Amino acid sequence: MSDRGWRTKRMRKALAAVVYTVLGRGLVASARLDDRVRREVRTWPDGTVVTLRIAPFGPQTSWRVSGGTLEHLGGGDARADLLVTFKSVDDAIPLLLGMQGVLAAFAEHRATVRGDLAVAMSLVRCLHIVEGYLFPDIVTRRILPHPAERRAGHLRAYGALVHRTAALEGATS
Repeated sequence: MSDRGWRTKRMRKALAAVVYTVLGRGLVASARLDDRVRREVRTWPDGTVVTLRIAPFGPQTSWRVSGGTLEHLGGGDARADLLVTFKSVDDAIPLLLGMQGVLAAFAEHRATVRGDLAVAMSLVRCLHIVEGYLFPDIVTRRILPHPAERRAGHLRAYGALVHRTAALEGATS
């Protein structure tokens, strides 16, 4: 993306903040609806905080796994055990807007990872599933070579975005 000044960059960061909020809630919603996400998140050590951030001072979103619950912490500061940092807002926007899949973004080194790589790979698998719930089918078919099968419809997933926590044990909500 071309650089058109500080206003454009500020707008991109604001857009990324909105998408991070939806993505943060989307992981929780997917954990409520899909046992594959719950199984992945259950493998994260108890007390783990996972953060997605845009460098250097961009927005972020964090989750914590504690006591069998996945909680979306929002965009505030959190001590991250796993920190995934996009190198710039321009590197993050294609992924966040559904122009590129999470697998391709990581393959193109658009982000750096600090922390347990097993948890990072688990997060990538979870985000792959979350993309299937949040993006419309036409976008999913374009960006994902092998989209994950949805276990619930888009409307049910969008409705579950209101929740900030998901129990990792038990049935779907």
